[in-house]
Amino acid sequence: MNSFIIINATVVTPNEVLNNTSILVEHGIITHIAGQIDEQYAPKIIDAAGDIVMPGIIDIHTDAMDAEIVPRTGADIPITIAFRELERKMSGCGFTTVYHSMHIGYDMAELHSQSKYGREEIFETVYKASQGNTLLNNKIHLRFELSGVKAYETCFELMDKGYISMLSVMDHTPGQGQITKEQFIAFYMKMAKTTREVAIEAFEEKITVPVIEGEKLETLIKHAQKLHIPIASHDDDTVEKVNYMHNLGVNICEFPITMETAQHAEKLGMHVVGGASNILRGGSLSGNLNMKDAVLAGAVDTLCSDYYPPSILHSIFKLYNETGMSLHAAVNLATLNPARAAGISNHTGSIEAGKDADLVIVKLVDGIPMVTHTIVRGHLVAQASNKINYNKDFTHNDNLSLTNEL
Repeated sequence: MNSFIIINATVVTPNEVLNNTSILVEHGIITHIAGQIDEQYAPKIIDAAGDIVMPGIIDIHTDAMDAEIVPRTGADIPITIAFRELERKMSGCGFTTVYHSMHIGYDMAELHSQSKYGREEIFETVYKASQGNTLLNNKIHLRFELSGVKAYETCFELMDKGYISMLSVMDHTPGQGQITKEQFIAFYMKMAKTTREVAIEAFEEKITVPVIEGEKLETLIKHAQKLHIPIASHDDDTVEKVNYMHNLGVNICEFPITMETAQHAEKLGMHVVGGASNILRGGSLSGNLNMKDAVLAGAVDTLCSDYYPPSILHSIFKLYNETGMSLHAAVNLATLNPARAAGISNHTGSIEAGKDADLVIVKLVDGIPMVTHTIVRGHLVAQASNKINYNKDFTHNDNLSLTNEL
C-alpha cells in the first residue's frame, strides 16, 4: 500500500521549511501539502511528531558498490548479495536514488582489488539487479579512466545496452588533477621505500602512458549526449580544463581541485559536485579544495557521498548548524540539485505536489540526524522508529518501539 498521510511534520520544501504540516501521498505520488489534511483521504497515517520530513537523498557519485563487492583485497562477495546488502545500508542512510559510480579502464583500482569478477560482469549483474524488485531507485554511473585505452569500446557497448545513466571521464595520471608531481614523488618514495631519483623515473614513466583524448574523447562524449546521458568531468584543476570539458559538452564538474576551477564551472552554468565526506571531516584528504568553503561561496551546488555514504545527511546538518545556511538550501544540495544535474528533477528531488513520494523522516538525537523512515515512491523501505524514548541505561526493550507502520 503506497497511499498515506504524514502528519505533524516539519517539511523541507525547495524554498522554505513548513512547521506542523501534513503531506498526502496517493499511489506513490505527493498530491497535497497543507497544514491539515482530513485523514479520510488515506488508509494509513504516519505521525512525524514534529520531526523533519525532507526529500530522499539522491547520490550521483558513490563508490560504495565496488567496495561492497570487494570489501578487502581479493575478498569477492557475490555481486547480487552485495547489491542487496548495499541497498539496505543506503536506505537506512536516507537515500532514495543512487547512481552507483563504477569504474572501467582504471587498472590501478583493478590491481588493488584483485577481484575475480570482470568489469563487464559487474556492470551487467548490477544493472540486471537494479531492474528487479529493489528498495531504491538504482542507476549506474560509469567512471571511465582515460588511460584505460583497451576499455574504450566497452564504454560504447555499455551505453548502447542501456546500462548507463551517467558518464564521467577521469584521468589519474600524476602531474595534474588530484596528484601533483611532488605529491606523486613523495608518495612513491614512501610506498616503495626508495630514493627521489627512482621516484622521478617512475613519474616520467607514468606520464608517458597513452590516454583517450582529442577526437576519440569527443566521439565518446557525443555518443553519451545522443543517448541523453549526463556527462561529468573529474578532478578539474585548471580553468583551461574546465573550458575544454565544457566545450566538449560536459555539463557536470565533479570534485574541482581549486576554488578558481569550481567558480569558473559555476559561471559556465555547469553543475558543480563536491564530496560530502570533505565537509563532514573538515577538509580534503589530499589538501585540495575545502568543500564547505566552496558551498558557502556558491561555487558548489551538489553534494555526493563519494567514499562514505552516511556523510551526506550529516553534512547537510553540519552546514545548517555551523554556517547559518538555511535548512532548505542545505537539503537542496543533496536532493533537488543532484536531481537537476542528473535530469530527473521533473519527478523527484523535492517535496512538491505531482512528484514521486521519495521521502525521508529525520529525527535529531543529541543534535545528530537519524533516519527513522525512508519512503521510495510511496513504499516504506526502511524504518527504525519515529518515537524513541532514549533511556540512558537501555534496560527496557519497550523504550525502542516501532510505531505507525504502513
